[in-house]
Amino acid sequence: MLLLVAEWVLRGRQCRVPVVAVILCAIFGFAYASQRTPLFPEEMPGWMAARQAVVLEGVVDRAEPRPGHRLRVILDKVQVDAGQGSEPLPGEVAWFIRNPDYVPLPGQHVRTVSRVVPVRSFGNPGLWDYRWYWQRQGVFWRAWPSGRVKPVWGEKPQSSFAGMRSRLRELVAEHLPATQGGAMVLALTTGDRSRLDMDTMDATRGAGLAHTLALSGLHVGFVAAMGWGLAYLAGLVWPGLLLRLPRPKLAVLLAAPLVLVYAWLGQPSASLVRASVMFGFWGILLLQGRGRVLMDGLFFALAAIVFVSPLSLFDLGLQMSLAAVAGIGLLYPFFRFLFATRRRGVVRLLAWAAGTIAVSVCATLAIIPLVSWYFGTFSPNLLLNLVWLPVLGLAIMPLGLLGSLLTVSAWTAPAGAVLLGLAARMADGLLWLLDVLRGSGLTPVFAVLRPLWPEMLGFALLLVTAAVCVRSRRRVPAALAGLGFVLLVAPHVLVMAEDSRDRVSLTMLDVGLGQSLVISLPGGHRWLVDTGGGSPTYDLGEAVVGPSLTLGRPPRLDGIFLSHPDVDHSHGLPYLIERFKVGALYTNGMLPRGLTGARLDRILPVSGVAVETLRAGESVGLSSGVRVAVLHPDDNYAGTRANERSLVLRLERAGRSLALLPGDIESGGIRAMLDRGDDVAAEVLVLPHHGSRRSFESDFYAGVRPQVVLCSNGFMNRYGFPDPGVVEAASSAAGGRVFTTARNGRVVCVWDGPTGRLVVRPTVLLP
Repeated sequence: MLLLVAEWVLRGRQCRVPVVAVILCAIFGFAYASQRTPLFPEEMPGWMAARQAVVLEGVVDRAEPRPGHRLRVILDKVQVDAGQGSEPLPGEVAWFIRNPDYVPLPGQHVRTVSRVVPVRSFGNPGLWDYRWYWQRQGVFWRAWPSGRVKPVWGEKPQSSFAGMRSRLRELVAEHLPATQGGAMVLALTTGDRSRLDMDTMDATRGAGLAHTLALSGLHVGFVAAMGWGLAYLAGLVWPGLLLRLPRPKLAVLLAAPLVLVYAWLGQPSASLVRASVMFGFWGILLLQGRGRVLMDGLFFALAAIVFVSPLSLFDLGLQMSLAAVAGIGLLYPFFRFLFATRRRGVVRLLAWAAGTIAVSVCATLAIIPLVSWYFGTFSPNLLLNLVWLPVLGLAIMPLGLLGSLLTVSAWTAPAGAVLLGLAARMADGLLWLLDVLRGSGLTPVFAVLRPLWPEMLGFALLLVTAAVCVRSRRRVPAALAGLGFVLLVAPHVLVMAEDSRDRVSLTMLDVGLGQSLVISLPGGHRWLVDTGGGSPTYDLGEAVVGPSLTLGRPPRLDGIFLSHPDVDHSHGLPYLIERFKVGALYTNGMLPRGLTGARLDRILPVSGVAVETLRAGESVGLSSGVRVAVLHPDDNYAGTRANERSLVLRLERAGRSLALLPGDIESGGIRAMLDRGDDVAAEVLVLPHHGSRRSFESDFYAGVRPQVVLCSNGFMNRYGFPDPGVVEAASSAAGGRVFTTARNGRVVCVWDGPTGRLVVRPTVLLP
């Protein structure tokens, strides 16, 4: 619709886009993509629901080394034996292995004992859909090895290209030093990121450079630039060659085999294949002497990609590549004349540096909406890119690729080892520079408001309108600019109007087996109770809690209550303290330890966030007459375990007890509250300790008398939470109104006004 409006406004009666053709293309595209979409199985097998370990057999479709010494293997033609004979499992399986001692080849058979679960997304609307990401690839299940029985691998395919690639990767790994610089070179040359540790990934992610370590169109561009460099050298050695074959065409012919080899060597991943397709169309247009090569080549490549794989349009890598290239093609011509110079030496070097920054700015402007929506962050480290990218593309990758090829022969392997070592030392130098800048606070990353989809369209429309008007030197069409402005601003106005209502809500986010609750108050005030869990390789604060909070709203919290320091409640805390504007942090006097504690110790002193300890009998005023009363622990409580000392909070407004939030308190703490005669009544009860039997006290439910019971438990969690007996007691107390994140996803409880009735809004998910 925006395309038609823009065409009509900018071209008037000369509009070249027929409305009927657009409608027919949309209908055909929707039908075509629907036919190509793999259908998810409606039900899971009984043995899977019981979390039974089974014998799994399948054929390797692809093996993907992951950071932190992990391996992801996609299995096809899967057969499962749960003790009653072998049966086929529809679709493919993503099988995850930690610290693998073997990397299989495509086509290789494997037999293993594993636990299998369906692919599942967190049930929070507006977030990245993990289930859809795998479904469009035909992967319906996830699996992990069970017990200590090692997988049994079949024979390797003979004389396969995959075998050659695997052997070359092993040779490169053998000749690289065991440093993170060596791991970086291995990732850039072969796509194997398994040797990159989490500190390196965190450092590059924190500086907005993580994309440079995952093979993509950027790296294909570097390889194509090598072809341009070879063409330049050929012109110096044999100037007459350029009279027969112009340098751009010569560069295409020299770069083509390099790009093909690199795409083959790097797994090949889908992003490399798509980037190679784009390069192919650009090369064809250059060889034909066509103009508008960048934009026309992008169009033809996109048409081919969509026809072959229509669901790839949902792929973030393709979206980012398209936006970045289109941004460069659309905006860079306005800056190019500023850097044109015939002078040599320092002036030319400065002009080249300024042009590099301009290209980066153009690409960054175009992808801002995508980066903001998917990641909720913005990293303005353009000057770091000025050092990092040229060293990466002009030194490390050429040395690494040449060294990799030289390792093939025993005669040239020593020279290859020298080149690989030199590339690794340069990479170590870049990582050292990054560490210094990071320690000095010079690589900032900001959490930003995640735009709603009309805002993204409005931004794109204003950007295109400005570019067209500047290029054609015409007046800005008021209708088109007005439409873009309305799309950009109207959603936020609606959000502000919604926040101004006299409404209190409690949102239980789906964070798996953990907990994170959002208290929303009139005026846009928000408080968080617990921050979700995670692991050394996955932070739910960054992946789920933060993006949920910033969807259409700024990264701001009036305060955070940490019920206790267990990792399933606290792992997201360092990220939120570092990236959000947080008013205060309230705890039970205990802070996280281990990895989470180390991150928090580094971030908390420089954040300016005040830390306060709460005790029973105290209360915290929120706003609009709403407060949080503390019921546990008191000063005389003798329990020392973190769970038993969980903060038990009650959300109150004008004398009305809205919700009881007991953290992971167990029977000892619950009994202590009841013995003190505390009033624990509330309309909403969040089950203590995710519905564990260890937190069950029948008197407690009788005292709360809830209308609704919530449970944050996680789909098919390993502990079997909530306990069936606890669910039965809670259901009896609440008249059957029990909502869990595993079954209902995110659940929102709403009270309109001081006397408004309780309304529950679950997100319905497939069982």
